[in-house]
Amino acid sequence: MYTVPRRVALPLISVLIAATIFFTITYKSTYRLKPESTPEIEVKNTNEEIKRSKKGSRLIIENSTESSQKLTEQHGTTLYKKYGVPITGLNHTIIYNKMPKCGSRTMDTLLRWTCSKLDIKPRRCKIVYDFERIDLKGKEESAIKRVQQLAAHPPALFSDHIFYFPVEKSIHPVYINMIRDPIEYLVSSYYYRQHGDKTPGSVDRVKKKFGLEMKMNETFDQCVLKEHEACVKEEYLSRIFHFFCGTHPKCSTDLKWSLNEAKRRVEEEYLIVGLLEDYESTLKLMEKLAPSLFKGIVTDYKADIRKKESEKYQTNFKKPISAEVRAILREKLDLTYQFYDFVKTKLELLKKEYGI
Repeated sequence: MYTVPRRVALPLISVLIAATIFFTITYKSTYRLKPESTPEIEVKNTNEEIKRSKKGSRLIIENSTESSQKLTEQHGTTLYKKYGVPITGLNHTIIYNKMPKCGSRTMDTLLRWTCSKLDIKPRRCKIVYDFERIDLKGKEESAIKRVQQLAAHPPALFSDHIFYFPVEKSIHPVYINMIRDPIEYLVSSYYYRQHGDKTPGSVDRVKKKFGLEMKMNETFDQCVLKEHEACVKEEYLSRIFHFFCGTHPKCSTDLKWSLNEAKRRVEEEYLIVGLLEDYESTLKLMEKLAPSLFKGIVTDYKADIRKKESEKYQTNFKKPISAEVRAILREKLDLTYQFYDFVKTKLELLKKEYGI
């Protein structure tokens, strides 16, 4: 067997090592991809299970909501999410698609003062006081057109009792809304349709508007136990999350789909959705999340004149409901309470984050 002499082997090994190092360096500098950094993607304030898994160059975010498959993002991008994400500057259009009987007129008063402080001209601060029935057909198109006009000179505001409607992202929409406990919402809505509130002319308006629908001397308990449509109509039972789902046909025909779509809308489109039961905290968070738009809104809310103005918007008469009726409604409103609890959990986590 032939053996390479030592004096030949050592130089040969050195040459091989040098060649290996040379080709390695050359290959890396020529062909290697730029190093990727995986951003920290955090999904906060949600009751849904979220699993993270990396497959190749894609980051898959799995969500129990059917439509949330749209949340799947290319590796290296951030999750599309607006809820609780602070914004700055004045180049925004506030869209308050106000849920009825959830403190909307108090909010409208505060937003009107916000417009005044930001020197937003009245023509760009559109607050609609619509005493007609909430009719979605045809209303969405006119609302989109109106918002586009308002947004031409930001900041601007649009407020109306209307289901969620999409607008161009280029106008930097800031969606906000308020909801309340579903049973309390039904009770308040029922007695408002019977007795109105303390504003001038309210009683005549509701009689003209709801007179044929309402049994004016029937209590809410009696209405529920007799299963009258005036209090247990499916449209009323799902109204809260339907407001956030929007006008897609499935929003009214497939309630589970509607619920999940409403949750997705809150997560992806809204700056905040507050609670009537926690009104002041909601305003504090609005001020924290968008100080350039809502600075001073909490001070305005606490002013005596605002409190007196809010009192006149309260329903004239409400009779407490029985435990029996509450239990019946709790079962009928199961999906609505899922949405309410979802919003409440997100709000509580946001309050904790900001020390409120």
